[in-house]
Amino acid sequence: MIKVIGGFFLFGVLLVMLFFNTHATLLGSGFLVGDGTHVLTYHQLVKEKETLTVKFPNEDNIEAEIVFLDPASNLAILKLKDAPKVKRQTLVINQNGLGPKSESVFTLGYPWTNTLQDQHVLIEGSANIGSILIKLNMALDPVHSGSPLFNTQQEVVGMVLSEAHAKSAFPVKGTNNFAIPALLLEKALDAARINATPAPDTNLTRQAFISKSRNNIVLIEAR
Repeated sequence: MIKVIGGFFLFGVLLVMLFFNTHATLLGSGFLVGDGTHVLTYHQLVKEKETLTVKFPNEDNIEAEIVFLDPASNLAILKLKDAPKVKRQTLVINQNGLGPKSESVFTLGYPWTNTLQDQHVLIEGSANIGSILIKLNMALDPVHSGSPLFNTQQEVVGMVLSEAHAKSAFPVKGTNNFAIPALLLEKALDAARINATPAPDTNLTRQAFISKSRNNIVLIEAR
């Protein structure tokens, strides 16, 4: 009986040790900027994580390292250890962001898994300028935090954050989702010395833009 009790005790100790030594894995989104080897995402996802893996749609997974952190703006920039194979669409960040009135916006949400059947989901909604963040009338899952927010001119005007992620980093109120404005994205890129202001491709239809730009949006596994 003593041996049995001792065995259960040792098993319990091992389970406790395994629990406290197993790093929690977080999933979130990000998008390629600059020369295509940098990923813009949000600080909460990658802070204090030892291993970062960037997963591309239907392509290889690439490890990355943090090259810039800005906790105050909840932004982070990663550097890929290898160049991605996917053909990407150069994204234009509109520093002026949104106007004073409600505007139509959209994002491409990365799916939960990374298989050949996965496709990014088009998520549409509207946005209003808030005191700190952009307020979104848009349905998002937590994994979509870190995705780019596009206006009708196919320009990046922010980075989307789910309600929970926004409220844990900023003093905002309301039951809606949010987005970090483009001005803060540009400040982070400038601080990291990354040029992300190319000339826009105005010849693309909306559908063509969505088809091409989805390769820019990645899933980040942080553990």
